[in-house]
Amino acid sequence: MAILYKTFVQARTALSVWGMCFFALLVCLPLDGARADSLFTVDNVTVDATAENALKAREQAFAEAQIKAFDELAARMLSENELKAFQRPEAMTISTMIKDYEVSDEKLSSTRYSGTYKFRFQDQAVRRYFSGQGAQYTDVVSRPVLILPFMDTGQGTLLWSYQNSWMKAWSAAPNLTSGLVPIVVPLGDLADVDNIGDDEALSYSPRALSAMLQRYDASEAVVAIAKPEGSALNIQLYRTDRPRPEYVHQIMERALPGQDEGQLYARAVQSVKQALRSDWKKKTVVDARQHGTIEARATFASLQEWSNLQRQLRRVNGVSNVNLKALSPKEAYIEIVYDGTLDRLKLALEQASLYLTAARNRQSSGMNGDYSGGMLGGFINGGAQAPQTTYELTARRPPAAPSYQSPYQTPYQPQSGQTARPNQGQSYYQTEF
Repeated sequence: MAILYKTFVQARTALSVWGMCFFALLVCLPLDGARADSLFTVDNVTVDATAENALKAREQAFAEAQIKAFDELAARMLSENELKAFQRPEAMTISTMIKDYEVSDEKLSSTRYSGTYKFRFQDQAVRRYFSGQGAQYTDVVSRPVLILPFMDTGQGTLLWSYQNSWMKAWSAAPNLTSGLVPIVVPLGDLADVDNIGDDEALSYSPRALSAMLQRYDASEAVVAIAKPEGSALNIQLYRTDRPRPEYVHQIMERALPGQDEGQLYARAVQSVKQALRSDWKKKTVVDARQHGTIEARATFASLQEWSNLQRQLRRVNGVSNVNLKALSPKEAYIEIVYDGTLDRLKLALEQASLYLTAARNRQSSGMNGDYSGGMLGGFINGGAQAPQTTYELTARRPPAAPSYQSPYQTPYQPQSGQTARPNQGQSYYQTEF
């Protein structure tokens, strides 16, 4: 049974934008800092401490647990280069960034204490700390990724079979849904089996895979084909967000001395998870000194649609503020203040199912004269501080632009130069997504 400890209480205020909203010149849309975010929650932190008495052992274990939790949080958020030089703060500093924590599986003796902790960090406090250190970090969490762990037996591939040890390892892996890239393992129910078969690792139906992604609320699927090679596991990863599956990454995981098959597969799962996280960091890492502002127009058919859009905006990490500049019954002009680059903002918005489309000519505004001339006060028509470009913000995914179709890759024949090499037990990451 877990015990929940509340260590900090924050008073929060909310500002309603409806009612007088139609007649206000400037309304600020509050960002929801209280939203539960798996990125800032670190679970399954186990500690075991011995001291001269149980009380001191518990205090020692708690300090150790905070440090281990913050180390895991830093590994999630900091860029790869920053992580190499990272020096953790003292436990006292870390404690000021903790919102609350739970402890379970406590065991006490006269000189020993062990337990399992779950920490929830204050997102703004953590951001301030990393920014104060001048660190490059990311706080943009990807939408869930669906993993499809196929096993190559030499005679074919397995996915749903009970003989698929690779699937079993993913199903047993802890903490897959936490961190920067939440990973979903399919259940293997009748609908899943109907969508993709054992022999369809690279010949699946895009329409059937899309239905599967919708069912699991995932942004995309990653096909991970594992082939045992002696005491090693050769893993090839394929992206599925292109017209055809595209080979992008290879990992060779070798068994360490004394490791059994289950331990090898468990390590391989963590290596794939780390590869996905590293790739996502490269796309979303931000320098604390980078900031930008854009103007966007959002259209909606009803108050409910507008309310939903605001709720989606509040889910976007990397957006520091949203100011409502003008509002009519069918459209709104907002100013978005964000961290990092515009590409990073677009990617962050997409994780909340929001999309910025190509820039539009602000003179073509559909807002009537009273709103554009009065409420906007020159914001649209060339105000001194007005951004020069207005974007369209929508909750509907725009049509995909034609993309390059890479040559179809056969399941187990990497492109030239992408053959795995021995690495003395270390994971070998090849190409980038």
